[in-house]
Parts: sequence; structure tokens; C-alpha cells
Amino acid sequence: MSEVIEWTKSALGFGTPGPNDDFYHGRTLPEKHPEMTETWYWGFNEPVSGMHGFIHIWTHPNLHLCTAGLFVHFGSKREQLACELFDFRNFAPDTIFDAAGNITLANGLTVEFEKPMERMRIRYTNADRDFTLDMVQEAVQPAIMRSNDQHFEQTMRSLGKVAFEGRDYSFDNLTIRDRSWGERRPEGGHKMPPYTWMNGAFSKDFAFCISGLDDPDRNPEWAGLYDIPRDKLMSDAWVYRDGRQLRLSRFSKITKRATECGLRPVSHVIDCMLEDGTELQLVGEVTGSVPWHCWQNALCHTGLTRWTCTQTGETCWGETQEVQWNDYVYRVCRPVA
Repeated sequence: MSEVIEWTKSALGFGTPGPNDDFYHGRTLPEKHPEMTETWYWGFNEPVSGMHGFIHIWTHPNLHLCTAGLFVHFGSKREQLACELFDFRNFAPDTIFDAAGNITLANGLTVEFEKPMERMRIRYTNADRDFTLDMVQEAVQPAIMRSNDQHFEQTMRSLGKVAFEGRDYSFDNLTIRDRSWGERRPEGGHKMPPYTWMNGAFSKDFAFCISGLDDPDRNPEWAGLYDIPRDKLMSDAWVYRDGRQLRLSRFSKITKRATECGLRPVSHVIDCMLEDGTELQLVGEVTGSVPWHCWQNALCHTGLTRWTCTQTGETCWGETQEVQWNDYVYRVCRPVA
């Protein structure tokens, strides 16, 4: 059996970002189905302490609904509520925008687009958790748009500070944000292995965002359970290298998962060839993750990942976000003794 998740697919080319793509497209879009969604994502981290932060805004414009918030964790957690901070609202109206398009969430988090598509300031305070966040994210690479002009990622310089329980965690590093709109995201389950979204930025001149499934020839733990054609293993992938946006002509990856702890990803090996013939191997170690229940029928393991490029020896910090569904978890997860 095999499935394709429509909202993860990409064609080989690239689209063109517009100057207003930070702002809400909402109910102006042609898709009128209730499943149509729009999202914003920003991450931040302080690797010395193992801190990883995750901000997600997810609207259903045709339902006038917003699900949004943030969490911050140090190291790996067995449950999302074990995070040092976890503050989401699942059922709020999508009236989160002011006249200038800036965002204020129901939990108080604010996003000010100081220079749209280039610089934004994000702030949040939670007195009960003795927690504050104040950061600026500024683009160091162009937004890399999928060919459907409805989804982009962008490498950002993340500069700011978290204060938690009397201690400051300052950071100044590169992260990759995510933005999408206008596509349906059905909430049903999928009979397929985990879908993994991985990113890292080695410098302002070298970054990647690669998503897809394990290569069955590399003996993943789900081998024999799912029949995945080789041309369906990669969902969307790009590498930014010295000013060039490059797609992949070949892709193979394997993720190791911790069977004793909820199937969370612990490492990745990605072998790929770029469309210009360059071969890359990217090796990732997931240093801390959280099982985030992004919606009821899906589980998303999110975490901080240290990446090494085998060819160049460069290292960087990035992220892993892996979505798993009922069929896979039921078949592979060990029962409680």
C-alpha cells in the first residue's frame, strides 16, 4: 500500500515569492473547502543549553478558526506538557491580524512584520511560567517557493533571548521558517510510514530543507509493512548553495527511531544528488525532541538536530519534524509491558 499526501508534494521547479506573502490570504483564496488551511512557522534555539523553540500558527480561513501557540523544551520530553513552556489555543477565531497585518494570538504572542518578507519581531510573556521571549528574525536568503506558489521556506538569522525561571538564554544563529496557504489538509489518517521534514543552515550561503520517507532498501523498522514506489519517497526538497536554488535529482534517507520511547527520531542519514550533479550526504543527530499532537489523528515529533555535511565537514543546527499516523504507530510501537 502507498499514499501521497497532497499538501507535501512539490514539482521540480520553483515559484516566485511576492512582497505580501507574509500576510493573511485567508478567505480571498479560490479554495472554499473547510479543510483549506494557512500556516506560519518560526523556530529558534540555543544549542549549548539544548533549548529548542517552536511557534506555529494554523488557520482554517473558511471556518474562521485559528489554532496557534508555542512551546519551548530543553532536551527530549516524553509528553508535550513536559515542556518547560507549552501554550496553545486550539479553538480561537482567526481575527488575529491588525490593520497592518501584524499578529496577536489569543495567548498574547505578537508578530510584527517590521519589513515584510525580510524582518519580523516576535514577543511573548507568560508570568505564570516565569517565561519571556523577545526575538527578531531577519532573512539571510530569499524565500524559496514551491512551484505552486502556495508554500515557501526561508533561512533567517534568529537573534533574541528567552528568560525562564530567572535565567537568560540568548541566541544568535540561523533557522529556517515555513509558510503556506490555500491548500487542503485533511485530518484523516494515512496508511503509510512516517513523513520527515528536515532542515539546516550551515551558513548564509549553504542551507537545505528536505522532506520525505525512509528508503525501504535501507531496512527501516517498517520494512515489509508498506509498499512505497521509489519515485514517491521524496516529497519536497531544496538546497541553497552560493546563491543558487537547487532541486534534488536523487534522494535516499534512513531515520533511526527510539523504539523504547514512542518512536521518536534520533538520527538521520540523507544521501542525495543535486540537479547540477553534486552529491551530498547529510547526517543528523536529534539532540532533543517533543511528541507534539498537532491534530488528533497525527503525531509530530519536533526537535533540535545537529547536522554534518560529510563532503565539506561543515556542521550546523537545524530541525526535525516527523509526522506519524495511527496505522504506522499501531503496527510498530511496542505494547506496554
